[in-house]
Amino acid sequence: MSYQVIARKWRPQTFEEVTGQEAITRTLRNAVEHDRLHHAYLFSGARGVGKTTTARLLAKALNCHKSDKPTANPCSINDETVCASCREIAEGRSIDVLEIDAASHTGIDDVRETIIESININPARDRYKVFIIDEVHQLSKAAFNALLKTLEEPPPRVAFIMATTELHKVPDTILSRCQEFEFRTIASQKIFDRLKTIAEAENITISVDALREIARSGEGSMRDAQSNFDQVISFSGERIESQDVAIALGLASAEMLTKTAKAIAENKPAEVLNVVDDLIGRGQDLRNFCRDLMSFFRDLLIYKMADDAENLLDTAVLSRDELRDSSAPFSESDLIRFFNSLSETESKLREATQPRCVLEIGLVKLVEMRRVVSIEKILERLAKLEAAFGNVQTENSIKEKSSEKSAEKKTSTIDFPLEEVPFPVSNNSTSVVEAENPIEIANEIVDTHEEILFQEPVSVFENSPSASPKQIDSTLTFAESFASNLESLPMKLPPILSEELEHIEDAWLDDAFERKLQQLGDDLSPIKNASEIVESLLGENQQNSFAAKIEFSNGGAATAFAPAKDKPSFVIPEFDEEESTEIPVLPENPTDEEMWQYAQNHPLVKKVLRVFRGKIVEVNRIQDSKSEIQN
Repeated sequence: MSYQVIARKWRPQTFEEVTGQEAITRTLRNAVEHDRLHHAYLFSGARGVGKTTTARLLAKALNCHKSDKPTANPCSINDETVCASCREIAEGRSIDVLEIDAASHTGIDDVRETIIESININPARDRYKVFIIDEVHQLSKAAFNALLKTLEEPPPRVAFIMATTELHKVPDTILSRCQEFEFRTIASQKIFDRLKTIAEAENITISVDALREIARSGEGSMRDAQSNFDQVISFSGERIESQDVAIALGLASAEMLTKTAKAIAENKPAEVLNVVDDLIGRGQDLRNFCRDLMSFFRDLLIYKMADDAENLLDTAVLSRDELRDSSAPFSESDLIRFFNSLSETESKLREATQPRCVLEIGLVKLVEMRRVVSIEKILERLAKLEAAFGNVQTENSIKEKSSEKSAEKKTSTIDFPLEEVPFPVSNNSTSVVEAENPIEIANEIVDTHEEILFQEPVSVFENSPSASPKQIDSTLTFAESFASNLESLPMKLPPILSEELEHIEDAWLDDAFERKLQQLGDDLSPIKNASEIVESLLGENQQNSFAAKIEFSNGGAATAFAPAKDKPSFVIPEFDEEESTEIPVLPENPTDEEMWQYAQNHPLVKKVLRVFRGKIVEVNRIQDSKSEIQN
């Protein structure tokens, strides 16, 4: 075959022509010039980045006949005066430079026959005998062990150059005996410049966009990009355009990628389905398109997060202005979700029997993701809804409202029948706020007290048809207001049967209840007919109307009812918390004063007075010398 592919024809012939590995070539050149050569080198890196090429250049530098010693500028094969050693090494047929493919010579016998048995034989013509072992990581463990002693102390004029794409598979015992050079992937711009040089030398008419697409298709590999360039030349006519590159290589063009992103941004699932249909019609690989779309969203994300990092956007298919326009409709979170979803779709495409369906569903899923709302936006909307009810107030407005109320001192009473008062009467009010209706009272309590967690629900029930003074109870806290309006809620809690309740006996709690009962009287639970009892005991002159008063105590809101006009005709006695149970002694002929003191100090009498809130009105002596007590 007279035709030679571009990757072989344009293989670098000098260290200066090696693209993208300047640090490595500089180190090797200096080692050759200063005669600081090592006997074993290990080149690692991705495919097509120049490992084997650099190994041949180093072998040529060691054996070039133009100089009487190793030179950093060996002959180029294109030079008419090229020496025989450099030509043979470049063509891979030198008898002193042996290239061994470790993938096909993996066993210890191959290593023994090719290397160990011939290593002590002097070079036939050149200065050095060089062993280039490609894909060295595929040697067996026994083969590696056989090389250990030879690599550590080789004969003079022997050099080993090993290359691998999987450095982690090389034993540490081998690594410690070699100088390591890590070859990096080549930047897209450098590949583009090299391809442009080749196109000009070969008189190939190609557009800049098409050449950039080919450079991007190499994904950092010069050899892959040159092979793709060869394929596009064979496919196209006199002039190569970006569309020809997309069809020949099965790549997604920039127009196709931007069309897909625009359809996702505008929530048009029909458009992404048309994109898939267009890909099928062109015969392009759907998995390649999925990978290209992943790279596209990656470029958009990098632009939004680090638009000034030009080195991170070397492989971008769009210019910076086009990246700005395409990334504008999306947030960083959107692009991350798109990338993760496409990664799952690409994994499914590997083994999919219906790749078209998988890709269509994956792209439609991206469109639906645009409807996902972040939690920050949901919270913002909730805050706006709360503000619409007029219950969200700032601390300054709360203080202003409180000062205005204290200045106006509006006073109004709310009449509650005594039998509907559901808690004990107390006079321990420290602060009073009065309003015209219970709803306003509840709102004022919630608005002015900062320690109540939920401020809005009181106003929610304000317009409820079931809201009434009876339902807004005297405590006027949110929990009780909410409980009083449970009937108006669309959802109700399931009833709890008495069998499901757990009863726990607690002696301390029972004793505490008894002590509280003795101190405060038998009013720990509401009495519906309390008004009739009071009327029968105290007469008909008692007022049945009360004013609602609000007490703030220990940071919590509480309410109590007190008589608005007349006070009771009796005073509730005060008792110490701990009372003596000792029965006093009554003299044989007591006086009236001694009988009165006896009755007041008798434990049973004290208990009766506490429970019934009674008062001793008369003490009489009977025949058995005991007192008769009347309440």
